[in-house]
Amino acid sequence: MKRKSVLIIAGSDSGAGAGIQADIKTFSSFKVYAATVITALTAQNTRGVNAVLKIKSNFIDEQIKVVAEDLDISYIKIGMLSDQETINTVTKSLNLYLPNIPIILDPVMVAKGGHSLLEKKSVNFLKDNLMIKSFLITPNLLEAEKILNCKIRDVDDMIKCEEKFSLLGLHNVVLKGGHLLKSKKVTDFLFNKGKIFKFCSNRINTKNTHGTGCSLASAITANLFLGKSLKESVKISRKFVYKAIKSSYKIGNGHNPINHFVNFKS
Repeated sequence: MKRKSVLIIAGSDSGAGAGIQADIKTFSSFKVYAATVITALTAQNTRGVNAVLKIKSNFIDEQIKVVAEDLDISYIKIGMLSDQETINTVTKSLNLYLPNIPIILDPVMVAKGGHSLLEKKSVNFLKDNLMIKSFLITPNLLEAEKILNCKIRDVDDMIKCEEKFSLLGLHNVVLKGGHLLKSKKVTDFLFNKGKIFKFCSNRINTKNTHGTGCSLASAITANLFLGKSLKESVKISRKFVYKAIKSSYKIGNGHNPINHFVNFKS
């Protein structure tokens, strides 16, 4: 009897701290098998992204097709989609080969060093096509500002986002507050069909946070796959990322990755 799997659709990070490499490490940490579809190649290290090479649409489609033909996919985690053509291809291919599979979308738009990873004109296309189809989205504050066309300056502004997301038809959202740098706490919110859940943790004074967004979304997906509720999946995943940051170490001279190999028990 075939075991079920998860599918990751994301870009590759040559430094292996974020992107599809971080996703695979995270799923492996939770002992969940994950197939992959690569949407872009990046030339990057801990100091930033030097170049991005887009994968051709027909090859993205072929990757999704062959995985769907053979594997029993029960969740899809999506990361970097660099332009409108890629978003359109992924949306159409999933509709054709993997319809009605829950999607966890991490709307990757800006890299840690500030490099834009999604064209401005593509943000609305992402909202109207793939985002609206997703079971859950996991934006940070910079991404949420682009999605909602507003400024988010504090925790009160974060709470107000629940209604704004709902008006867009986005009813399951993890809004990550790590960019509120003046606060000693990191505050995230889960907006779950009208309910608001608040999660807080102490801020760790480190630059070793590369890949936190990818890893959090993948950890949530892994725990949903394992049968946990959405709220419990977020709680466990935040704990995993917190411990991975706390036990991180330096491999380069910029924003170093979290430690996916941390000894973790939920």
